[in-house]
Amino acid sequence: MLVFTEKNLVFLSMPKTASTAFIAALTPYASMIIKSPPGLKHMGLRRFNNRIRPLIEKNQSAPFETLAVIRHPIDWLGSWYRYRQRDAIKNKSNSTQNISFDSFVQEYMGQTPPDFAKVGDQAKFLHSSKESAPITYLFQYEDQSGLKQFLEQRLEIKFNLQKRNVSPKKNLILHPETEEKLLRKCQRQFDIWQNAGPHRL
Repeated sequence: MLVFTEKNLVFLSMPKTASTAFIAALTPYASMIIKSPPGLKHMGLRRFNNRIRPLIEKNQSAPFETLAVIRHPIDWLGSWYRYRQRDAIKNKSNSTQNISFDSFVQEYMGQTPPDFAKVGDQAKFLHSSKESAPITYLFQYEDQSGLKQFLEQRLEIKFNLQKRNVSPKKNLILHPETEEKLLRKCQRQFDIWQNAGPHRL
């Protein structure tokens, strides 16, 4: 999470949306940086509104606007799957080694996913209560250039991005029946991604 006090902007860090790369590039310009632990770095909108916003807005003349990035749900799950293929965790319960991508997605959709399929929900990350402010700006992960341009204009800076936390390359096979079930089960994620853009929501 990055807070830009002078620009009244907070960049919420959705996992697996290149947030680490943006944090690295924008850290010199932020007034507050939360890089760890993961639970704080990747704090969702509702938790931010309830816990952090009241603290940082005490001396602000205007409410903070929020920005986040959402990734196509299948691609997002693919990134999680590949990330958990790495050898460093091969003997741990959250490893996806020896598990097919299709099985990973099936388990993700289950009522009680095993550790390797517990990766959260992009729609829940972006959810806020009726009494709290919704996300202000939401970009598709696939529009990196648009996001970069927006940040450069809003923060009045120029910066370069370097790839970080890149998951191992791997061909992913998702059976049509599984994809259809995912579309039904996670329709809210697909809808939010489809409607995301460089516009004010």
